[in-house]
Amino acid sequence: MTEIDPSSLHDPGGKTRWALPPGMRGSAVFSPCGRYRTRLERDWTPEGQPARTILFCGMNPSTADALVQDNTCAKETRRAAVLGFTRYLKGNVLDYRVTNPKDLPKDPALACSPENLPAILAMAAEAEVVVMAYGRLHPRYAGVVDGIVAALRDSGRPLFCFGKNQDGSAKHPLYLRNDAPLLPF
Repeated sequence: MTEIDPSSLHDPGGKTRWALPPGMRGSAVFSPCGRYRTRLERDWTPEGQPARTILFCGMNPSTADALVQDNTCAKETRRAAVLGFTRYLKGNVLDYRVTNPKDLPKDPALACSPENLPAILAMAAEAEVVVMAYGRLHPRYAGVVDGIVAALRDSGRPLFCFGKNQDGSAKHPLYLRNDAPLLPF
């Protein structure tokens, strides 16, 4: 994976893109084809202070990149700041970039690149806390999701969520109140 301008290679759809807030620095790692994003980072740590890092593990990447936010990442970075963190990492159980999850490849092997799990585990090693935030996915992706959750549990990092859906999946924070409590996952 390498840092590139993904808009020149793959359009995930969607029109919502905002510039990063003042004082926030960003980076992102994409596949050479631009279809996959394995890592997104936002850092607003004051100079001279140690960073406090949180990892959100979502469903799939959308339009956010090194310079712009999408709806989900904007809400999650605000939540991270309220929780006292100054550095936000974002991974996804599926790293294929689309705005609408219905447009994900039907084949789980295409919806999740081989680089995804190692990237998630590397980010978890940098984070104090991992927030599972992937929402409900089609059952065809259960093997991928279960493997990532198991690997994160084995990492020893504490796993949290903002609640669970009836199927046991972590609720997606975009659809929750801003004061939804952080709970053990």
